[in-house]
Amino acid sequence: MKKDLQPIFYPRSAAVLGAGDAPEKVGFNIFESMVYGGFKGPLYPIHPKLKNILGYDVYPRLDKVPGPVDVAVIALNQFNTVDVIEECARCGVKGIVSVAGGFGEMGAEGVKLEKRLSEKANELGIPLIGPNTLGFINNDGNFYATFYPLRLIKGGVSIISQSGGMGLTIMQKALDEMMGLNKWIGVGNRATLEFYDFLAYLGDDPTTKVIGVFMEGSEEALKFVKLIREICLKKPVVVFKAGRTKESDYLSMTHTGSLAGPYRLYKDILRQCGAIVVDTVEELVACCKALSLSQLPEGKRVGVFTHTAGPSIVAADYMLQLGCELPKYAPETDQKVLDVVGPNPPIVLKNPLDAAGLGFPAIPYGRMADAVLGDPSVDIMLAIYCLHKNWRFPSWEIIDVRNKWNKPAVAYYVSNVGDSAKDREMLQKEGVPLYITAREAARAVYALYEYKQIISSQAKG
Repeated sequence: MKKDLQPIFYPRSAAVLGAGDAPEKVGFNIFESMVYGGFKGPLYPIHPKLKNILGYDVYPRLDKVPGPVDVAVIALNQFNTVDVIEECARCGVKGIVSVAGGFGEMGAEGVKLEKRLSEKANELGIPLIGPNTLGFINNDGNFYATFYPLRLIKGGVSIISQSGGMGLTIMQKALDEMMGLNKWIGVGNRATLEFYDFLAYLGDDPTTKVIGVFMEGSEEALKFVKLIREICLKKPVVVFKAGRTKESDYLSMTHTGSLAGPYRLYKDILRQCGAIVVDTVEELVACCKALSLSQLPEGKRVGVFTHTAGPSIVAADYMLQLGCELPKYAPETDQKVLDVVGPNPPIVLKNPLDAAGLGFPAIPYGRMADAVLGDPSVDIMLAIYCLHKNWRFPSWEIIDVRNKWNKPAVAYYVSNVGDSAKDREMLQKEGVPLYITAREAARAVYALYEYKQIISSQAKG
């Protein structure tokens, strides 16, 4: 049975139990996150002694606030967290976030305490995120309930993370890539809400286009993978599964209280159920970004166009290993290229097509890219260009070509995050994902084809 998580993710009001006025305290940072994130509803900091935090009146107890509270974030130690659950229920709280550690990840005594926490929350009918969690973010509703004050780019990708630190790694990489995030959920120890509860919610969430998951392990893995099979017909699910060694099983157990489980078995089952499985944060973000921005290709035939051979060879190698194809261009494509470069081109007419110095200026680059994407044997184009002081990136040309042929295009600019920022924003606003490494670009190209295959096979099966 699906749990109603809407009041948690879209609260009308929120309280922080244990809010503080010192920046080094978790309670202060949680409250500052809500303020800094731009939440528009009433916020109630709770502390027995303080009077004002960040310009907000402080209340000594939850039952003293002047209005209803939908979500309570508990920034107290593990023992006090358990004690205030009943107070939250009496005050009509609809959802709880428990950030404290010291529960199931700490051994037998912590397991007992976590059992008390989950039993109380379940008995009172209050869904609880955590414990031992960084919190969660609903960027769509400007509700930031974590102890890391920040602002994210809005978009269609939602992330479920079993690790706060890895979740932050994903967030920072997403910011570098200008990938818009919708929701971010740190599941923690999953005392009352499992992976599949969050997956089910995001699967039905109309503002989430792509779901990314970082997981260590789960005691309810079967429910999780079965749900992926249902959801992947509606939207992509990209999974980065940690825990490939016996040693990492122990590390996972002492981190979030879960055994990681056999990696190869997880990976095979996840793929069989329709997940796109990746091996790094970089791949997770690359795939999620492409799937949230780009149309899908009809097939796996990639046309590669560049003015610098090395990066195209590396990208082609990655794509071929993944399962893409690099078709031979048609004679009419070669002729279109010849019409641009002239009768004596110092280039070899092949795929990848290397225009060398003739491809530096954006306009001829665009004309040759038009020939490549317009080739009848090409389903998707990878356009490669190197940053240069005196030649601009051919971003508008790539966008125009993509729109003309109504086929997907992925850009790979040999650059750094800062110098390609304006063009990244331009391209991605128009549905062309941009990357600055060959591996990420190649994985993104294959992810688009991979998801096309997933929805085709799942629909038939």
